[in-house]
Amino acid sequence: MTILEAKQYIIQSIQSVYGEREAGNIAVLLIEYFTGYSRMNQFLEKDTGWPEQSAESLEAAVLRLQKGEPIQYIMGKTWFYGLELKVNHHTLIPRPETEELVELAIQYLSTLSIAHPRILEVGTGSGCISLAIASRMPKALITAIDISEEALKVAKENAKQIQHNIHFKQLDFLNKSKWASLGQFDIIISNPPYIKQTEASSMHNNVLAYEPHTALFVADNDPLIFYQAIAEFSKAFLKKPGAIFVEINEQLGKETKAVFEPGYPVTLHKDMQGKERMIAAYQN
Repeated sequence: MTILEAKQYIIQSIQSVYGEREAGNIAVLLIEYFTGYSRMNQFLEKDTGWPEQSAESLEAAVLRLQKGEPIQYIMGKTWFYGLELKVNHHTLIPRPETEELVELAIQYLSTLSIAHPRILEVGTGSGCISLAIASRMPKALITAIDISEEALKVAKENAKQIQHNIHFKQLDFLNKSKWASLGQFDIIISNPPYIKQTEASSMHNNVLAYEPHTALFVADNDPLIFYQAIAEFSKAFLKKPGAIFVEINEQLGKETKAVFEPGYPVTLHKDMQGKERMIAAYQN
């Protein structure tokens, strides 16, 4: 089997699950994972034989893809804001719109005259948001919390690639008695659970079956619970001037915005697809 034949095999095996275009992109990623060949080199080396030692591994990976398992979990890595990050079933796979949230925070940070701004990330998961900010703002003092010990293990591994001492802490943010242990901050940023349980039926199986539900879902009768906690926390622990940046459920933009009003000037931001996916709240 050649590189080209391997690509055709992958696409034909999974296109009924992902569609032809996405199957093609997945095939490129998988071939690079096994061979080290970039997209261009895959074309240049299309007649090169597939490495024998990877034949069984390729077949096993294709079987996992056919069941809907995300390619990122199969490879054990993904890319976010120019960083290569480890991911597994204990962490969400970072989405492109979360990069837009990071960019909002970095733009705000660049306007501050604070030498070492203190940042709190609520629900860090793989650490992608904190690491992205740290890669651009090396003087920032970042605390990243998560309820999941397993997710924090991944975040700490990811943090080894940057020269920045992020303080990772296992903590249930909804437990208000723990708030005082965190201190005060110039910025709070979060991509918290915000998908209502009733929305699960409209989601792809590759998300439902494989990504951690505690990082995705909230109860239908209390979908804004994390935003309400962040807003309450900020009243005592967000410095002036300060700002809050959160990713939101596109169906609850006005309701989430109202959580932070009237205490702050609040702006709803749309992502590149025109969906209301982010909120910035400023304390002057």
